[in-house]
Amino acid sequence: MSDVAVVLRWLLLYGAFLVAALPIARLLFPSAPDDGAGFAIPIATVVVTMVAFYVGQFSFGPWTALVAVAALVALGAVGHRLAQRRGLADYDWKRVAGAFAVFAVGFGFVLALRSMNPVMSGWGGEKFLHTGLLNAVLRAEALPPEDMWYAGKPVRYYYGLPVFNAVAAFLTDTSVEYVHNVALAGYFGTLVVGAYSLCGWITRDRGYSRRLGGALGVFFVAFAGNAVTAVRFALGQLPRDLAVEWGRAAFNLNRSDYPQILFEQSSLSSWGWWDTRYVVEGTLQEFPLYSFVKADMHGHTVTTGFLVLSAALAYAYVQAPATARKRRAGLLFGGLGAVAGYFGVTNTWSLPSAVGMAWLAVVYAGPHPATLVPGSVGERLKAVAPDRDESRRSLVLAEAWRTVLAAVVAAGVGGVGYALASPFLLASVPPNDGIGLFPPRTTAAGVLLIYGALLALFATYLFTRFRAVKDGEATDVLEALVVTALVVAAGALVGDLGAIVVLLPVVAGAWLAMRFRESAGFEAMLVVGGVGLVLAMELVHAKVHPFELARWNTTLKVAIQGWVFCGLAAGPVAAILVGDVRAAAPSLAEVRQSSAATATTAVSVVLAVVLVSSALFAPLVVATDVVGPYQDGEEPSLNGYADHRDAHPQEVAAMEWFEDEVSATQSVLWMERETGTPTFVEKPGLSRGWQNPVSTLTGLPTVAGWFHETGYRGDDPYYQRVDDVGILYETTDARSRAVLLDKYDVQYVWVGPLEREEYDLASLGDDPGIEAVYRNDAVTVYEVHHDELTDRTE
Repeated sequence: MSDVAVVLRWLLLYGAFLVAALPIARLLFPSAPDDGAGFAIPIATVVVTMVAFYVGQFSFGPWTALVAVAALVALGAVGHRLAQRRGLADYDWKRVAGAFAVFAVGFGFVLALRSMNPVMSGWGGEKFLHTGLLNAVLRAEALPPEDMWYAGKPVRYYYGLPVFNAVAAFLTDTSVEYVHNVALAGYFGTLVVGAYSLCGWITRDRGYSRRLGGALGVFFVAFAGNAVTAVRFALGQLPRDLAVEWGRAAFNLNRSDYPQILFEQSSLSSWGWWDTRYVVEGTLQEFPLYSFVKADMHGHTVTTGFLVLSAALAYAYVQAPATARKRRAGLLFGGLGAVAGYFGVTNTWSLPSAVGMAWLAVVYAGPHPATLVPGSVGERLKAVAPDRDESRRSLVLAEAWRTVLAAVVAAGVGGVGYALASPFLLASVPPNDGIGLFPPRTTAAGVLLIYGALLALFATYLFTRFRAVKDGEATDVLEALVVTALVVAAGALVGDLGAIVVLLPVVAGAWLAMRFRESAGFEAMLVVGGVGLVLAMELVHAKVHPFELARWNTTLKVAIQGWVFCGLAAGPVAAILVGDVRAAAPSLAEVRQSSAATATTAVSVVLAVVLVSSALFAPLVVATDVVGPYQDGEEPSLNGYADHRDAHPQEVAAMEWFEDEVSATQSVLWMERETGTPTFVEKPGLSRGWQNPVSTLTGLPTVAGWFHETGYRGDDPYYQRVDDVGILYETTDARSRAVLLDKYDVQYVWVGPLEREEYDLASLGDDPGIEAVYRNDAVTVYEVHHDELTDRTE
């Protein structure tokens, strides 16, 4: 299978998905300038994933893929009929093709990155975990699949993503070695095209350039990096002693390799992207491009494009008139509810974000939340609070009641999402201790180092929104901001509020602009959502593994969501500011002569600094991860297993024999897969790297796999299995070994280099019922015949 053939098949698949889902997108987003084409691929992905997820609870395989596609086509056909009735079936195919071209740009960008380093490595991430999950799903007879690292039990991890990836692999007849890299590119393309479409749509509706807004949206969402890269390079220009003194804040405060890491990260010759997320102690705060460069199939990485879809649905709701009650309810409970359900099975951390988008949209939209309820009940609900026009008191009461009702509506959206994802949420969620309050906080310097460029952009935007209103209204806004500032200042006197001092005024200002400024639009709501998520990480955290690091997983999973919404706001905001600057002073001469010269110049400087500081990461990554390896003679490839075949030829050869020996081939039309999940035993992976390669690269279940299982099963159950595996390999008592082989229903025992290095191996082949069935220079595979094992009843 050639790389080119794989890429073309997947492009064809995504093109077919776009066309199939286009009628649905047209109905959901009738006023979108591209007929909703930019959201068709994520819509298709949601439909295919959820149908395969539900059908797979009973039976999973190639037929499941066909059923999922049939459901998408049927839904698209129904959507087309409805679009015809409403006069919406006149698709602009030129713009549809343009949307697919934008998708292809993002798709190709990640393919270029992965082609220089395609290996599914056990180092520097969790590609072994995601490779194992994909292989386990490909083998599964039903969902959830058996855990490849904890034989006999179903996985306790998001398996919605490998379900879609497996379906796509079936449909494109793609060998598993390629699926991770090509699917990752598809998710990035989904993010890019969604950002372009939504930001261009918002910007057009605000009276500015759609293309500029779309391009800036793509930049800020998908290609921008945090401000710390620019700061670290700036530190490198200072005298050495001064750089060391002031530079520690730009790294985890307790790093043992400081200041060496400072000098590495401030030089072009030694810069590396890995340390860009390590800024605030005890946190991992990523942005989308970083996560896609890291290239794990993490839910927080690859579901970013669906956060864009949730924002687009919120925007469609905001545009719906009060009289279109059914449409508004459908967008909330059908649209955002479905996206919330999708998040439930692919990245539960994002489910609250879909609910939050629903809440903000209902608060922001013109129609009162009570109008979602028909008849007199809705009228009575609306009448609970006075109209906001009468007095300041009535304004506060009306806004508070609107906000509360919006929260109730959003809770209903969350309920729909939970119900849709319930087969996973009720059975497969890892153990946790709930929600914790007030975790260790980020310093003000820390949050500025990560989000400073975006916050500067938003502060400039908010200033220009408030400056553009009437004096009387501006006074009211100023009073509200002063009160906010006083509250923050008072809090700072009694405790270190750190990042809260920076973030809360931006959220408050954006909320006021969202509710009361005609010069602000949907982008202000996105500022509230994005910066609000960053602020939320300072107030709450999930009590999950690793429990000793309170914010570790919370920041890893939530920071990127905040970045996506901030990026969606930043695209239109930057386009609006550019447009305003151009309108205020079409020429340099007019700038100098204008009474607004200072403000115009300040806005221009902010835009320039924001763009430059945000743009450094992407070209540096391309230079180090694509151009450099290519110039060094690296051959492009998308095969994630090729390096393993070169580095571990005997082990891989034994794995291929093992798979053939224990598997049955299932064929449906052009689709084939290997089935069968006999339990075997190999050395547990207590560290990263080339650990548990057999279970990972085949999907066959082993008794104990990577130490990650402690987060899914608990320490004691996992380490009990680890101890049992050690006994199984080392004991000289055939009866004890037989008891353990029975306990875990082990059918095969793998003895390779890792096992020989770790254990003082017993002579396994001397036991009754244990037979060597394969040997090469590195590996021996034993088959277990349980009816011939030493008597276990004594």
